[in-house]
Amino acid sequence: MDKRCKECDYKFEVEPGFFFGAMFVSYALACAQMIASLVITWGILEIPVIYMFLCVVLMAFFTSALNFRLSRSIWIYMFYKDR
Repeated sequence: MDKRCKECDYKFEVEPGFFFGAMFVSYALACAQMIASLVITWGILEIPVIYMFLCVVLMAFFTSALNFRLSRSIWIYMFYKDR
């Protein structure tokens, strides 16, 4: 991919603060997913604490790749949709 547009000279690279902001969105997504899995395993399924902890950790592990891309998409949509 070119660094700048050939027609209008628009810079395609995002500033470093973009990744810093996306990190906060990723943290919020991970917290929400872990709280949701905690509520499901503790409140609905009523399983023992060790299995509940294991479910929460596995949820965080398996959704980390999804959070990586989704957090960047959410962050760029929040601030760059009008450009």
